[in-house]
Amino acid sequence: MRVGALLGLVLLGGCGGSERAPAPQATQAEPAASSTRVAASPAPAAVSSPLTAPQPAPNGDPSLLENRDCRTVAQAYFDALARGDFATAARVWDDPVIDDARLKALFAGYRKPTVTIADLQQEGAAGSSYCTVGGTLLDAENAAKAPQKGQIVLKRVNDVPGATADQLRWTIRSSTFVEKTERTG
Repeated sequence: MRVGALLGLVLLGGCGGSERAPAPQATQAEPAASSTRVAASPAPAAVSSPLTAPQPAPNGDPSLLENRDCRTVAQAYFDALARGDFATAARVWDDPVIDDARLKALFAGYRKPTVTIADLQQEGAAGSSYCTVGGTLLDAENAAKAPQKGQIVLKRVNDVPGATADQLRWTIRSSTFVEKTERTG
């Protein structure tokens, strides 16, 4: 942060006429920044520009969607729905037909859709793994809304040579909650 401020002062100083502000001097409490030290330290996340910021993800962690644990990905989907982050929820589907607008419309009757996972079954078949996550959908902000049981089915390709990153991650294939829909591809 100090290096950025110093760089800004230097750049502003170069924009003026012949008058230049003196360069800031390092004190004993603040050692001079070296280019090696700056290059070795990662940039804080708050400084990232909106143009290079990653897409929103559950809890701010995009790696949750690539997690190899089916429960983690299912919970990330349910958490995104509860936050109203339908763009992230749609990324778990990885289907252009099931986008954020469609999920938002499907869950429009819920103030805060909350799914409690009741059971999880995982099985493998011919190079792919399937995971069925059953649970109960509630509206956390409307106790009068009746709970609804349902399930989502996720799939991922096992570690098959040549599989793409998208094939290796868990994606939702179908749901019997309010979506009652299946993946198109």
